[in-house]
Formats: sequence, C-alpha cells, structure tokens
Amino acid sequence: MDIISNLILMYIGGAEPVSDTLGFCLHDLAMNKYVQDKLREHIKEKREKHGGEFTNDYLMDLHYADMVLSETLRKHNGSITLLRIATKTYHVPDSTLVIKKGQKIIIPTYSIHRDPKYYTNPDVFDPERYSPEEKSKRPSGSDLLFGDGPRFCIGKRLAELEMKLGLSEIISKFEVLPCEKTENPVQLANAGGAIRPKYGIWLRLKPIVV
Repeated sequence: MDIISNLILMYIGGAEPVSDTLGFCLHDLAMNKYVQDKLREHIKEKREKHGGEFTNDYLMDLHYADMVLSETLRKHNGSITLLRIATKTYHVPDSTLVIKKGQKIIIPTYSIHRDPKYYTNPDVFDPERYSPEEKSKRPSGSDLLFGDGPRFCIGKRLAELEMKLGLSEIISKFEVLPCEKTENPVQLANAGGAIRPKYGIWLRLKPIVV
C-alpha cells in the first residue's frame, strides 16, 4: 500500500511542475528563435535516426533537449530553496562554520542558479551552459535542478521523459511565437516559495507545413 500511495503522489505531485516548466521553456524558445530552430533540427535528426518511433531510446538520445530543459529549470526552477536537516556534525572546509547534527539548513537554489560566479549573464537563456564541457567547469552543488544527494527528486526521470516527449511533439509540429499578450519577462506569482507565472504564459503556435 505504501508503494502504491507513493506512486500516486509522484504522478499527482509532478503534474503541475512539469506543465509550469514546459510553459516557461516554450516562452524562452519563443523569445530565442535560434535556439528553437536548433532544437527543432535536433529533434528531426533524432526522430529519423530512430525510425520515427517514440521509444525510450529516442527520448534518451535528445541531448540538446536535455540542455534546453536544464537551462529552463536553472532560470525557473519550481522552488527557490531546498530544506534539509544535517544527519551529522560537519565542519565546512576553509571556514570556521560548523553545521551541527540536527540543524535545519536552507539552501538558496534560486540565488545559486543566478549567481554570476557560476553562470555568466544569468538572466540570459543559454542552453550551451549545459554542454558537457561547460558543466565540467562548475563545482559540485551549483546545479540543483532536482535537488542533490540521496534525497534528490524521486520523480526526476519521469519528469524528464514527460517534458522531452511534450517538447518533441510541440516543437516538431509548431513554431512557437510571442503574441500580443506575451509578457517578457514573465511576472511571477507570490506562491510561497514556488516559482509560477502570475498570469499564465501566453504564446502563439503556428503549424509547420511540410
């Protein structure tokens, strides 16, 4: 019963964050046409490689889509903080700071993901930050898109597959464009630590005629 209830919680709890992330992603793609065009070509190439089948191998092969979604999550992660409790006393290296066992810790993920020390021009949408070469330049702990350690998001794999599937379907069939109601930047709601659009995300989808 515990397994079933946790599975249901994972599906329900993951629905809104996935839809919000896809919305922010499509907004960034509408505002950065060259990235959208590159992603569309990438999706087309991988789809042809896998015979047009929507298989797990096809989704796992969408490396540029991974980079696009990671950059979206860096800019618009679902939460501004992570909350943890220290399981043992820890002395922070090169510091006088000691974190005692049982101490509650707030990790400011929003601030870390927008720190120019780790991300040059952090307000710019640039999926190349998540190329293997660029990722290797950043220290551990600067990418907290799904949390970190043994308590990272249990729905990470499912969310990634859902988002890549949705992105693949939309970008291959439509050109995503701004419209008269499109905000740039998107105004955020006061949602108690969550990052969500205040007035929704408005875009125009133009069918691609082959």
